[in-house]
Amino acid sequence: MRDVKLSGLKSAGEVIEERRQADAGFLDEWDRTAFAREVAVTVVRYRAEQGISQRRLADLTGLQQPAIARLERGSEAPGLATLARLTRATGLTFRLEIANGSAGLVPA
Repeated sequence: MRDVKLSGLKSAGEVIEERRQADAGFLDEWDRTAFAREVAVTVVRYRAEQGISQRRLADLTGLQQPAIARLERGSEAPGLATLARLTRATGLTFRLEIANGSAGLVPA
C-alpha cells in the first residue's frame, strides 16, 4: 500500500469542477440537489454540535430515523413541513430563496 500525502490530494471543489466539466449528467444532478445538500449540512452540523444521534433527533422532531438519514444524505429536497418540524424541535432557522427555477438557503 502506498502512502498518500494530503498535500497531493485535490480539494473537494477541484474534484467537483472536474466532474462538472466531464459529465453533463453530474452537472444536472449536482444542481438539482444543491438545496438538499445545504439542508443536509445544516442538520449534520447541528447533530454534531449537540452530540446527538439520528435516533435522538428523530425523537425530538417526531420524524422517523430513516427520514433523518435521508435528510442527511442530501439527495432529495425536504418539504416545508419537514423543515418546520426541524425548526420547532431544534431552534434552527432556514431562510429560503426561490428564484430563477431553483431553491436555496439564504445565509443567516
